Amino acid sequence: MTLTKLKNKSLVTDLDLSYSMRLGLPIEVYCPETHQTIAFGRIDHFCEMTVMIQGQRHDRDSVLFFGCPCQ
Repeated sequence: MTLTKLKNKSLVTDLDLSYSMRLGLPIEVYCPETHQTIAFGRIDHFCEMTVMIQGQRHDRDSVLFFGCPCQ
C-alpha cells in the first residue's frame, strides 16, 4: 500500500501542485521522520521551497505531499 501511494499519488513537480491548487483538491502532508500526517487540506500558496496549507508553511524538501497528480 505504501509503495503504491508513493508511486501513484506523490506530488513532486510544480505542475502537480498547481493542478491540485487550481482544482481545489486537498493534499496530504506526511512527515517521514515522525511517520505521521501533519496536515491535510487545500493549497493556499506554493513556491519552489515551501507549500502553504491552512496557513502553515511546509518545506518541500523535508515532507512528502500526496494527492491527485496531473495526468
